Amino acid sequence: MQNNIDPYAKPLVELNTHPIEIGDYYLATNEINKLYTYVSKWIRNRIPGAVIYGYPRVGKTKAISYVIKILQEELGDDFPIHHVSCRTRKNPTENFFFEDLLFGIRHDLALVGSKPNLKRKRLLNALIEQAEVANSNKVILFLDDAQNLFELEYRWLMDLYNDLALQNIHLITFLVGQLELMYQRTAYRDSGKYQLVGRFMSQDYEFKGLQDADDIEICLSGYDEFSEYPIKSGWSYTRFYFPEAFSQGFRLGHLAPDIWDTIQSIRRKNHIKNNLDIPMQYFVLFIENILLQYGSDSVNKEYDIHHIKKEQMEETLIGTGYVEWETHGRKFQA
Repeated sequence: MQNNIDPYAKPLVELNTHPIEIGDYYLATNEINKLYTYVSKWIRNRIPGAVIYGYPRVGKTKAISYVIKILQEELGDDFPIHHVSCRTRKNPTENFFFEDLLFGIRHDLALVGSKPNLKRKRLLNALIEQAEVANSNKVILFLDDAQNLFELEYRWLMDLYNDLALQNIHLITFLVGQLELMYQRTAYRDSGKYQLVGRFMSQDYEFKGLQDADDIEICLSGYDEFSEYPIKSGWSYTRFYFPEAFSQGFRLGHLAPDIWDTIQSIRRKNHIKNNLDIPMQYFVLFIENILLQYGSDSVNKEYDIHHIKKEQMEETLIGTGYVEWETHGRKFQA
């Protein structure tokens, strides 16, 4: 991107439409890159299933969406990859199970009818057709919040796997969810349900948040260099909100050491002794607030971000709810 620019000639953007304002954007991180490496290897090796787990709010769902985006670019837009949410239900029913899967793959007739057998056939035929269109013998499902699945639903999923296998199509299922998934795997294994574990839980990956200054700097580089709005405008998110500072060479990445020190200070002051694992939800909100509160669109116009004080960063981070999560929510969720 160009650096020799008029800092005030930024594009006009309608209020409440910038990705920073509405929170609709993706950022590559060290952890997402690691996850992608594992997922691509598992697909290449045609494993039947794996578990991707982590604390709530560490960014699993957005990470999966980002990984799918990359996979789709590599494998082709027609390649059958689906991101399906597993809903919380009191009891499993075959009708709702296949309805949710049909809805997840965006089938036009997902909600039509009430006979489970017809919905199962509808799903099977749709996946077979998608594989044929893509000239592929693989179908990939990411099942989000998979800790909500009952054992019986795994049995129905196993039937789908077998039906696709008869058509020479390999179903790869990634179970995405909380740590509870690992407890479930242990329980299934200890009770002798080895086929279920081998089919859907043979491999695992723990998805983590930001853990060091390097993670923070790489994440911030997304705002500095690997983002753009409006599209093809050449205006990264940092440049848009701090045009004058950006033209003088400032990048959010320069704040990585100070942000790291701020996080450590807050943890010491609040006696937080958990392993350092900062959820993306709170970090992203922290950066968004810095851009919105101190950037050129704020009430006070563009702040001298070069000299932002530690106290200002602490106040902004505390305002995201990060401390409460560490002191209360994380212990409960663990």
